[in-house]
Parts: sequence; structure tokens; C-alpha cells
Amino acid sequence: MEIWQEVESLARSLTNDPVRNARAAGKPVVGFLCSYVPEEIIEAAGCVPYRIRAAESTGSTLGDSYYGAVNCSFIRRTMDLVLRGGFSFLSGVIFLNGCDHSRRLYDNWRDAARSAPEGPGLLHMLVAPHRVAEDALPRYEEELQKLVLVLSEAFNTRITDQDFSRAIKLSNQKRALAFEISALRRQVPAPLTGAQMLSLSLAASALPLADAVSLLSRVREALSSSAPAPEGPPPARIFVSGGCMEDFEHLALIESAGAIAVADNLCMGTRSFSDPVSETDPPMQAIARRYLTHLSCPRMIDDFGRRAGYVEEQMAEAEAEALIICKLKFCDLWGGEAFLLRKRMRDREIPVLLLERELYGGGEGQTRTRVQAFLEQIQNLRRRKS
Repeated sequence: MEIWQEVESLARSLTNDPVRNARAAGKPVVGFLCSYVPEEIIEAAGCVPYRIRAAESTGSTLGDSYYGAVNCSFIRRTMDLVLRGGFSFLSGVIFLNGCDHSRRLYDNWRDAARSAPEGPGLLHMLVAPHRVAEDALPRYEEELQKLVLVLSEAFNTRITDQDFSRAIKLSNQKRALAFEISALRRQVPAPLTGAQMLSLSLAASALPLADAVSLLSRVREALSSSAPAPEGPPPARIFVSGGCMEDFEHLALIESAGAIAVADNLCMGTRSFSDPVSETDPPMQAIARRYLTHLSCPRMIDDFGRRAGYVEEQMAEAEAEALIICKLKFCDLWGGEAFLLRKRMRDREIPVLLLERELYGGGEGQTRTRVQAFLEQIQNLRRRKS
């Protein structure tokens, strides 16, 4: 379908026509690095919320002057793009205390900005709690109020409750469409793959919200017809878990071995569009509650049980047969998470495979071999059960 060519082009590109047009029309484009940064606040401020990725990166040579080799390749490649002027189209950037690697990106970007005045004028650190708890909500809401003031002052605007209401409804519309499309992967046969869903999520994250809603609507319409039944044995139904994965072709490589990712909890995937913001509660309270309590990542302490429970629940609902964990090298948070998750799944006799890689490229042959061997195990389990 031509629509997927458009989606993949957007997912591979650092910027795009809708973002360029918005900037040319005088609308600020504000980047953010983590799913704990509320896009609704950026939208309500009259800006374009833009999820920062390392798309179009060819390496980390310049970024390595700020980071060591044992830092994750997402951060090193992002810093490389910063030094090459790749994010000069941004008007501002909202950072978050996600992990130590990403937190230091705030310091390093500020240092680099001293010699690159043409870059984003606003660099702000949003501090989010590390606990999912009622007593953490007031602290988080306080930080979000600071963000409102920072954006208001930086772009000379006054954000009203009507602005928040409009932004919340638009973002919820985007989430609902993405969630509906993602659920289609569970059908037999499925009208889209996990790699296509990831590319769509990436594309939508880099568009103005209204354009993202339009793209998702067109994809949903294109998928309305039934999918043709695949030839040969049915693909293994897998659940994919992990942090930052923006190389959807890596997921396509996994699926090409004879699998389909029927569900996930990837940072750039389901985690970015799970759970709506309440449209009836006071806006700031509603935003704070959704972003603090939505499907968490390993940056949130004492919440592993809820995350693992979500994986088990979704695997059961999607009839997933196995779990594949994809983590970036040197990601300490996901290193600990993967250890705990593997143990829990093995205790429940659920097949699990851990794949560790860099952000882009490398190790395709080894990955294919390991995935093929893993999927053969699943086929053997199928034979024993039949």
C-alpha cells in the first residue's frame, strides 16, 4: 500500500513537511525525549510536540566527544545530531530525568549550545518522580506547572483551560486511533505487522498532532479490508518488550524469520499511546495522573510487578506464545529489567529471548540465527501440544 511508503518515509526522516510548514508559519516546534513529558502541555502552549529520535543518524563520531563508549547509542547518536545541527528546526527541547545517560544530555546540549546559537532557544529539564504513588502526584503536578510557565514565557503566550481541553481531546484521539490499529495485529490473519505498527507510531510521534490524527485515520481506513491468509504454517505469535527501539527494520528482521509481534510494551510503541487523559478532571491533575500512572518503564522503582503483570496479561489476551526482549547495549535500567523479566517468564514456562543491540544496524546475521533457533523451539512446543 502506498500509505505504508509514506509512513516508513516519515519514520526514517528527522523532519517532515508538516513540521517545516508549522515552523515557517511561526509555530514553535518543541522536542521532548521521554514518554513522561506531556505532549498536551506543549500543544496547549501553541507549539508542535515533537518526539526526538536519532533518525537519519549515520554514527556517533561527534557525539562520542561528549559521551564514552559505554553510554547507549541512542544518546550518543542524538548528541551527534545536535553537534551537526540536525535539530536546528526545533524551537525548544524538554528533557527529563529518565536515566543518567539522558539526564546528562541536558548538560551536554546546553554546553554545545554556547557555540551554536542557531539551535533551540529553550532547553528545560522536567523532573518527574521515580515512584508511581499518590503522594508523588503533587510533586509531579508542581513540575508540570513550572513547565507551563516556562513555555508561556519562552513563546509569549497564555495557556487557558480551553487550550488544555483542546489539546487533551486531540491527543486522546491520536491515542485511541493508534490503540485501535495496534489491536489489529491480534487478528488471524493480521492486516499489519509489528514492524509496521512501530513505524506508524514513530511517524505519528514526529508530526503535529492534527497531522498525526489524519495519518492514523487514513491508515485505519486502509486496513478496513480483510488481510489475505499467509501461506505456510502460521507465524509464531510473540510479545516484544524493551526500551528505545526506533529501528523498525530490526523488528521486521525478527518477524521475517516466521513471527508476528502481536503486542508490545516498547517505549516508542504501545507505551507512548496507552491510557487516555481524563477529559472531565481538572486538566493539570488529569495530565499529571495519566503520565505518572500509565504503563511505566524501568525508571520507575517498585513497579516491576505491575509491568510484568501487564506483559503476562497482554500475552494471554493476544495469545502470544513467547516473549522477546530487545534492549540497547549499556542500558542499565533495561539490563536489570530484562534479568527480572526473564526469570519471571521462565518460572511460568514462557519461552523468552533477550536480544541486545545498538540503536541502528549491526549483527543482523547473528540476530537472524538466534531468532530462527528460538522460533524453532516454539514450533517444537506447538508440535508437542498438538
